[in-house]
Amino acid sequence: MSYSIAADIGDFFESNKSMLDKYLNSMLERDVDAEALEVSRYIAEGGKRIRGLLMLYFTNLLNGSIEFGLPAAASLELVHSCSLAIDDIIDADVVRRGKPSAWVNEGLSRTVLVSNLLIPIAIKTVEYLGDEAVKLVVDTWLDVTRGEIADVFSTNRTYLEVVALKTSSLFQLSLMLSAIAAKRKDLMAAFKEYGLYLGYIYQISDDVVDVKDYLDKGKPLPPFAEKLLAWLQIPKGVSEWELILERAKPKLLEFFEKTLEIAKFVGNEKLSTVLEKLPVFIADKILGEGGLSWRAIATQ
Repeated sequence: MSYSIAADIGDFFESNKSMLDKYLNSMLERDVDAEALEVSRYIAEGGKRIRGLLMLYFTNLLNGSIEFGLPAAASLELVHSCSLAIDDIIDADVVRRGKPSAWVNEGLSRTVLVSNLLIPIAIKTVEYLGDEAVKLVVDTWLDVTRGEIADVFSTNRTYLEVVALKTSSLFQLSLMLSAIAAKRKDLMAAFKEYGLYLGYIYQISDDVVDVKDYLDKGKPLPPFAEKLLAWLQIPKGVSEWELILERAKPKLLEFFEKTLEIAKFVGNEKLSTVLEKLPVFIADKILGEGGLSWRAIATQ
């Protein structure tokens, strides 16, 4: 990976995360009812802020104003945080972002109610970008919710279809909001397609790392892992780490190639280079948590 691009993205994320956190907190103080403020802060705090920072990075890259894009980036992070809070309730996960999940710490009723409050706040926050941005946020929340329904009701949707709804949709929103904020709507279609594959790469990497952790600890695999293994065409009951990684590698590389194809046709050399390198940057952030790297994936 080109060090300059990796350093550029990494430095931008590091330099602007605090600003995004502060703005999100001020947004909550401004818009959330006093009695719900503590719970809303708990739901929203923590995390890498990858999606919001990605939105700001691309807004800046496209010669837009970071300050102008900041409310939309905060809105995006709020949507993501609420999706995690609801997801933890559904999956009965008790830890999120290194601390007790919101429903464990704040209770089921408060977590559900405040999440329901925060979503329309997030939607209203992007009104300044126009109707198209509002529709994108609404459609994204609809996709995320449909992904949760697919999980809960055990529908016939495949692993990849659920990933597209729950994960890719948020990356698509991040990139498409940046195009709107930077007045580059000509990139919307390319960003939507690119975000789909970037989301695939992110979620498969994340799930592979989680599966490794479950296997290392001798714990039974949860439903998401079973869906992943079924999609990788690994027989039920087989949970050999080497086989899982072997089957996941070509899938990751396939989607990486898709992002490269899209990057070739954006008509801007710097943007094209960033789009080529971004999946590796994102994957390495996730794979590194499991002692893996993109280099190990790419040199199969």
